[in-house]
Amino acid sequence: MYQETALEKAYETRLKAIEQDPSLTILETMDQPQTDPKDKVTQYIVYTDFTGTSKTSKTASIYVYTPLENIDHYHNNKVEYQNQLLFEYDPWDKKMHISVLETLGAASKLAFFDYQNHGLAELALQTLIKLAKKHEIQAIDGMLSSFDGDDWDRVNHLFGKFDFTTLASDKQRGIAIYKLELH
Repeated sequence: MYQETALEKAYETRLKAIEQDPSLTILETMDQPQTDPKDKVTQYIVYTDFTGTSKTSKTASIYVYTPLENIDHYHNNKVEYQNQLLFEYDPWDKKMHISVLETLGAASKLAFFDYQNHGLAELALQTLIKLAKKHEIQAIDGMLSSFDGDDWDRVNHLFGKFDFTTLASDKQRGIAIYKLELH
């Protein structure tokens, strides 16, 4: 009960902070208590700094926040988000390019809990696709770099879940190029 109250307080505090920041827009929320920390996150806020009003190319992000394993002994959030999808928006060519899709993991100096395999990257990618459709984007592309090569199978599975086509890949070198056509 005590932990659940702390999670609710942390969630509400973060939600209010995002709502009060005029540069951020909330895209999706869910506030259901987490029954098992090993499952997909059920208490989250997906938000962005993307406006879609720019007439020139712009870089923006989609963030996913969860209070799960994110509360210090003072009941404050340790980090503002656990997943970031950084993308470039080109309104002239009606394209988006995924630059970074990163979830805090145990290897990160910022991480105190491994957020891998909790559905955070999936939430971010799903939200990007919705945002792209809303802004009449025709294509989204992205690359898997050798930096991400250790997570080859997981990243390929994630992009495959959303029907991205693999244009080129080299598992041994840890690189791949993905594209999703939207009509």
